[in-house]
Amino acid sequence: MKTCPTHQGSPLPPPSMPHRAGPSGTGYVCKGCGAAAGSPEEQRSHHCPCCGEQFEDGCTGRPPCRTCPHCGTVDTRTGQWLPPTDPLADFLADRYTRSEWFRAWEQASVRFGHDIAHRLAQVTTEIDRAHLYGEIVVGRQRLGIRYGPRGFQAAAPCPRRDECRRGRLWTPVWTRQDLLAVHLHGPGLDATECDRARLHHV
Repeated sequence: MKTCPTHQGSPLPPPSMPHRAGPSGTGYVCKGCGAAAGSPEEQRSHHCPCCGEQFEDGCTGRPPCRTCPHCGTVDTRTGQWLPPTDPLADFLADRYTRSEWFRAWEQASVRFGHDIAHRLAQVTTEIDRAHLYGEIVVGRQRLGIRYGPRGFQAAAPCPRRDECRRGRLWTPVWTRQDLLAVHLHGPGLDATECDRARLHHV
């Protein structure tokens, strides 16, 4: 079913970003879906089957649903148009899934106070399946924080940083006084070993 419910009884708007068909064999492909530039596969992956407008969302990973600004959302597996949604209504009615980072921020707000949570920024360059990473940022100073199954931990530089460069010791923290202690005095007695201990000289 190519025609969307919106345009079954009304004329189609002209697409502002239509598909540009081109000769095959140019060698250019989309990095998201792998479709050859100018090909029918690229048109199906990037443009609405009803009005021809370019989809609003990306094609990386061949997503199951794509959204056209004129026609709504289509299920790419079945070709069926999905009922219209109202994300604002879903949000206000508490019908949405909270992200893991939101849960961490919420816990920080309860444990350390709203003002500290307001200063907590997520750090997405850290790679660790067990934790979410962030920083409490005030002016030019930062305190590293991570959140995992055992709660929050605050970072302090490893005393052997001349060997491990960016190594940190992580101290469990429960209150803002714990955060202050790590900031002023370094790792606590219950801190983890350096997270780059493998670089230490024996």
